[in-house]
Amino acid sequence: MYGNSVRKLLLGVCLLTAATMLYGCGSSKKEGAGAGTAQATATGNIQSSVQSVNTSGPLPVVTFTLFDENGNPLDPTSLPTNSVRFTMAQLGADGYYKNYIPTTTATQPGYDSGGTFATVSPGIYTYTFKTDIKDPTKTLGNLAFDSTLTHTVAAQITRTVTSVSGTSFQQATNPYLNFRPDGGAVTATREVVSISACNECHGSLGLHGGGRRDIALCIVCHYPGVIDPQTGNSVDMKVLIHKIHMGEKLPSVAKGVGYAIIGFGNSFNSYSTVGYPFISGDSRITGTPIECTKCHKQGTDLVGRTFGKDVDKWKGAPKIANCTTCHDTTTFDGSATLTVNNPRSGDTAPNPVTITSAPHSGGNATDAVCAGCHIDSTPTDQYTLSVVGAHTILEKAPSYYTGINFQIINVANATAGNAPTVTFKITKDDGTAISPAAPSSFSLKFGYFTQLDYLNNGLANYGQPLSQATTAATANGDGSYTIAFATPIPVALTAGVGVIGLEGRIPYTTPKGTYNVGGTAVQWYFNLANGARITDQSLQRRKVVSVEKCNACHSRLSLHGANRVNSIEECVICHNPNATDKGRRVGGPFLDGLAERTINLKDMIHSIHTGEELSVKPYVVYGFGNTPNVFSHVRYPNDRRICTACHLDGTFGLPLPANALGTTTATGAIANDNSDDTKLRPITATCTSCHDGAGTATHIADKVVGGAETCVQCHRTGLLVGPDFAHTPVR
Repeated sequence: MYGNSVRKLLLGVCLLTAATMLYGCGSSKKEGAGAGTAQATATGNIQSSVQSVNTSGPLPVVTFTLFDENGNPLDPTSLPTNSVRFTMAQLGADGYYKNYIPTTTATQPGYDSGGTFATVSPGIYTYTFKTDIKDPTKTLGNLAFDSTLTHTVAAQITRTVTSVSGTSFQQATNPYLNFRPDGGAVTATREVVSISACNECHGSLGLHGGGRRDIALCIVCHYPGVIDPQTGNSVDMKVLIHKIHMGEKLPSVAKGVGYAIIGFGNSFNSYSTVGYPFISGDSRITGTPIECTKCHKQGTDLVGRTFGKDVDKWKGAPKIANCTTCHDTTTFDGSATLTVNNPRSGDTAPNPVTITSAPHSGGNATDAVCAGCHIDSTPTDQYTLSVVGAHTILEKAPSYYTGINFQIINVANATAGNAPTVTFKITKDDGTAISPAAPSSFSLKFGYFTQLDYLNNGLANYGQPLSQATTAATANGDGSYTIAFATPIPVALTAGVGVIGLEGRIPYTTPKGTYNVGGTAVQWYFNLANGARITDQSLQRRKVVSVEKCNACHSRLSLHGANRVNSIEECVICHNPNATDKGRRVGGPFLDGLAERTINLKDMIHSIHTGEELSVKPYVVYGFGNTPNVFSHVRYPNDRRICTACHLDGTFGLPLPANALGTTTATGAIANDNSDDTKLRPITATCTSCHDGAGTATHIADKVVGGAETCVQCHRTGLLVGPDFAHTPVR
């Protein structure tokens, strides 16, 4: 995002024509090489690739390309010191890397320092290492050079630039090359996850100051035996990532032990409150990274090359070191206690504590006997002791969850003063009809809008729609059922768009217990004037986000006890500008000291995802079962300024659509009508759902003239302080 002009450029592909691809021994053949070429990139990032590595001498020589975002050659010596740094590692027979480059900290690898750059031709350069990788007295851990093993050279290249809006941001790229110094074909790799899988949630993952962005670089430093000296915790990639994503669900955290790493700039990074966003009807696994294939799947590296040759390795022979990355209080020698590190901010050395352990339920074990019980996995394993079977997700286990598919066949009598009569059908994935009788729990919702969003005035209290259980529906003999709403449409509703939604769940019994799973809700839109069905999507409730984007992190959007699943169109019937949680606040006092809080979808979702960065805390919504849901600790994994992580293109920014409604913050005397509610103006409600500090509120109040918000004068989309520029990420 380097200026508005860059946004208009086509996606560039490096056209690197001069450098010769070599894998190790012999000359780099830099003599006579022509100039490298590249095109401009739409992302506004610098471009680089490693072309070859020459290890014929004691000091490796890397040939690489480097261009700026416009495709112009970028001389590495023109950049600040340490802007271009290389490291190198060998892949051992155990499948893990070991790095050659030592640092001042024992066990910790780093970048080569003190090497030399040279120009082959504009855009093509060499870097000669200072570290003699063939002398084990000079390498990390006295690592011996072996020309027959896979080697990887990787780089961190960064540059800070300023956009046309005056925002400084970091450009970064991590070129790498796998090669064998003996010139042989590379057959051994470690590609168990891809950065494209990471970035489904993280957007643009960048760590250690933002410059390390590709898994191919991460794994040459994060491997078994590398320890954070201040906490004593391993920073092996599998340990680090599994524990971070387990977060608050780690068994050790449940016992009061914190999980933290002291990292970049000696910062204390605690992950004990991380809430993994996975959702399932199976309450045992919600909030855990049990869906192994969410990360372990083939994808691409940062420049689009296929990455993930080894993504199925997790299914193989189980090992204690792998299992205890998540099950971190389990012991395999019968011990009833376990000594673990309990890091604290300011620690300069590990802080070991002893906790009660959970001895392995299968008795004492070593790696050699694990496979005796935890047999090889098969694709159909469900709730078995195999690695795949032990990570079963109910919604993806067809032997137990047989599917719920909703269909609204017809809606009759859908006009003012009449009770809508709905004919519907619910089936399993194989087409078998499902009865709405217990233990099924299905319901219909009726809501409406006359402007931009649902109002539901005159229906249930606090902006809620009418609800109708389907238990007493009449069977029609063909697998379908019919039922009429007990409450008619208000006689005053003679115009606008109505909606009938069908939703619900069924309990499913598994070897681990009985859990509710719901089906994807469906909707039927109709004209309130005459009851005619509306199929034209432009006349239905506007769509601003997609559930597919939600599920990039959540996998399966399932809420309210699994009643409402994978349908934003269903969510907004209840979560509208008039809606608050007042009906769920029973008794008191309440955790946030409020009598009610808006549950309008835009306000609620913005605030939930802002989470720990909110200024006003706690952020609490009272919901299903009248229980408080505290979201003040949420740590959004992406950059919230990337609006398109959730929004469809063109559905955000200013000006807002005509007839946008204000958000109720206090319900008036008439609980099912918004005419006397206290409201926030629509732009104010949108912006303060993230920017909730007092300064923002004061600024907005100053820009209200004659009761109208004048924000668009400065913050209109396309201006430098419009949402499209102001929300540009810094990397």
